[in-house]
Amino acid sequence: MASLLEVVNGGFGVGVVDGLGRCCGSRRWVGEGGAQRPFRSLGELDEVSAAVLATLDWAEVLVEVRSVGRVRDRWPGLGRAELIYEWRFGHRFVICGRGLTRDAALGALRHRSGHDRGTERAVVVGELARIVAVRLRGLVL
Repeated sequence: MASLLEVVNGGFGVGVVDGLGRCCGSRRWVGEGGAQRPFRSLGELDEVSAAVLATLDWAEVLVEVRSVGRVRDRWPGLGRAELIYEWRFGHRFVICGRGLTRDAALGALRHRSGHDRGTERAVVVGELARIVAVRLRGLVL
């Protein structure tokens, strides 16, 4: 069975494009990231992925934000804090939950609720990059 890196470097058939689209729905992310092949490592793939995500305009980012699960679905007791965040910023709270505890998520919600809009948007893009990296590693083609 081929590794993820071998598959991504080997070609962009329909199955690969569909799989990558499940990791990040942005066509631009798939196209621009793919144009930078071959990747020498998964770390390089992650770097390119994050760099392309950072170039998306906010409307494109919001499409990806909607694909991320809500914190209150994982930790129901955080619903109020998450709603306050959503009211403040106008979009759902995005955080990579891999290895995250409830207390760490609550701490991040509280801390990030104090950000200005520009700072928080940059954090959201960074968290999306982490989420996409996790999704890539779970990709089954």
